[in-house]
Amino acid sequence: MDITRKLAEFTANTRFEDIPAEVIEVEKRSILDNIAIISGGVDGDGCRQFVEFAEEMSAGGKGEATLLGYGKKLPAIWAAFANASMVMALDFSDTSQTATIHPNTSTFTVCLALAEKLGGVSGKDFLTAMVCGSEVACRLARATQASRFAMYGYYMPPVFTSFGATAAACKLLGLNADQIIDAWSLNLSQYICSSELTKNKETPIRSVREAFGAKAAMSSALLAAKGIKGFKDPFEGEQGFYKAYFQNDYDPEPVLKDLGKLWEAQNLVFKPWPCCMGNHGCINAAMNIMKAHDIKPEDITALKAEAPSTARVVLEPTEDKKRPKNAINAKYSMPYTVSTSIIDGQVTLSSFEQDKLSRPEILALADKFSHKLNDDWDKDPEMKTAGRLTIETKDGRSFTELVVKTLGNPLNPMTDDAFAAKFHSCMDLADAPRTRDEQDQIMEHVKSLETINDMRDIAAML
Repeated sequence: MDITRKLAEFTANTRFEDIPAEVIEVEKRSILDNIAIISGGVDGDGCRQFVEFAEEMSAGGKGEATLLGYGKKLPAIWAAFANASMVMALDFSDTSQTATIHPNTSTFTVCLALAEKLGGVSGKDFLTAMVCGSEVACRLARATQASRFAMYGYYMPPVFTSFGATAAACKLLGLNADQIIDAWSLNLSQYICSSELTKNKETPIRSVREAFGAKAAMSSALLAAKGIKGFKDPFEGEQGFYKAYFQNDYDPEPVLKDLGKLWEAQNLVFKPWPCCMGNHGCINAAMNIMKAHDIKPEDITALKAEAPSTARVVLEPTEDKKRPKNAINAKYSMPYTVSTSIIDGQVTLSSFEQDKLSRPEILALADKFSHKLNDDWDKDPEMKTAGRLTIETKDGRSFTELVVKTLGNPLNPMTDDAFAAKFHSCMDLADAPRTRDEQDQIMEHVKSLETINDMRDIAAML
């Protein structure tokens, strides 16, 4: 079906005017989301070391692009690298409802740094590039089930996003379809992410992983712009991407179906709780049950969860998930996050402070937690973030709730006030925090981003 060529032509030919207004509005919210979570991610696991490394590698190079949260500038490629190392630190980034990836993480960091480097990039051009990147990442991911992402040892979400970021960078550079294919070839030749990171409780790589994808994306696009040739079919070629990562077990139809008519970039979920999306359905169910019924946490005898098989990452190995040792492991623990939502009535950034992880009341509830995985849910895009939770109590009562459209879903969005509160809570954590008035100005300018003539005007506010 010539996936590579058609995605490249879509990226090269898409204009701002081709994109529905509602898709643009979702992308603006994603930009604000990324600005906030990067600015607030300065103290994430491994982030300061990655930022220090970027500063060292810059070796006094030209300060082309903004290092969010720090009030500094670095050469563009190292700014993208450093910013991307912080984008997952809070585990608060938007995700795709249909593709089980974070399509705008490395994409945003690459676009911002490259727009500053180039100068004269309008808000319309920036938004168009972001939408193209998001669309490419989501569609490539939809070719195979998320439950197969780690089957051959690769951790796929950041890999898909890096290809999207490459497309976005090429769009900003004004590259043609052939050059975009060259750039994807270059990216495929340099970026990989191992799913072994999910097996090791000590590594911070899960937190900082997007840095590598951002650097690969920007370098690939810039090399393609210089005329470096790639190969014809980096995705569906005989020895291409889908062969290497999935042994050719993929379906090309979802990649190209209604391309340019049905916009995957619109199907973003904005997280109300700073933890892995696999937790959200059952967190939402727990909060709904506790709010609707007179249940005291100490009266609970059992918590029984059902989730899609992609949620295995937050449920197994069971004993480790019931006793997370640090913030990143707690964010990937359904027993911990659901128990926290029941005890505190909410899951917030402070829920993952080190002294919160060993609270006796949380651990006691986590010990009552059990789960089952539903493989069929993975086949239905609507169920990818679903969760069913049953709470049983000492007096014999049992309450069950299935949440399909979790809070933050496109069909169950956060209110503007709730989103603004999230934005401010993250921005306040920056090393060089902005005042509340300055934060409000950032929000207002991004909301009218299509009127901006040069993205450096936005970057100057960050």
